[in-house]
Amino acid sequence: MLRSVLVPTDFTEEGVLITEYAEGLPALGVRRVVLTNVVEASGMEGPVIAAAVDRVRGSLLKRAERLKECCGLQVEVRVPTGDPAEELLALASEVDCDGVVVGTHGKALVERLVTGSVSGTILHDAPCPIMFARFSLLAVHSDPAALARAWGSALLLPTDFSASATRALMAVLELPSGTVRTLYLLHVLDPSLDGEKLRRAETGAEFELGDLAEMARREGIAATTAIRRGEPDREVLAEAERRRVTGVATGRRGRGALTEAVLGSVSATLMRQASCPVLVVP
Repeated sequence: MLRSVLVPTDFTEEGVLITEYAEGLPALGVRRVVLTNVVEASGMEGPVIAAAVDRVRGSLLKRAERLKECCGLQVEVRVPTGDPAEELLALASEVDCDGVVVGTHGKALVERLVTGSVSGTILHDAPCPIMFARFSLLAVHSDPAALARAWGSALLLPTDFSASATRALMAVLELPSGTVRTLYLLHVLDPSLDGEKLRRAETGAEFELGDLAEMARREGIAATTAIRRGEPDREVLAEAERRRVTGVATGRRGRGALTEAVLGSVSATLMRQASCPVLVVP
């Protein structure tokens, strides 16, 4: 359950958007937010570093007050110094967060969230779920927080039945009751299959999807299953558009038809083009 999340931000318009998005996180069970901005201190002298840290902390504290007042969140502020990716990964573990919420431009999965640039390291190595919200999506929405509040209304979960995909499902089922209203479970078959191999794959997928749907229904979630055949990234995105989903949850690594899983073509496509926030579960 996402009770506590780390939210990296900066002081651009995009940084404001991701903070506004965080205002809707209590609807997903979030009670504690750790706002952070990493100061790259290479080449700086001690007094300059201290002044930069104080300046950043002061700005973050103003945003923290807004989050406390508007939605009753417990908010902490952290301003580490050093390499942004390394510091964010270390901080996620240090402050005992259940997840990380970041904004993305699509082309660069994590950038301009801190002073300096952040590589995809945080996506590859984060020890907890990461929720991505595309800046272009937040920018055209009159209320970015509403996107977070509605995230579970119509949720797509692509699965190849791997351990990672199962963890994604369990993360969804652990959200507060009523958060997820409708769950669309999708399995994508290898397009090279035909004949008896295709028939067996379809039969096996139907059986496993049925079990997963039953798990969701026992939690009071309306669950629907679908089997598609084709390239995983295209089929997942097409299903998201077809169902007009409000959110996507997926594992970080997979097998079979979802080889490469979220860190491969499926994730890249979703984060560039999905019309909703995406939760990646390691």
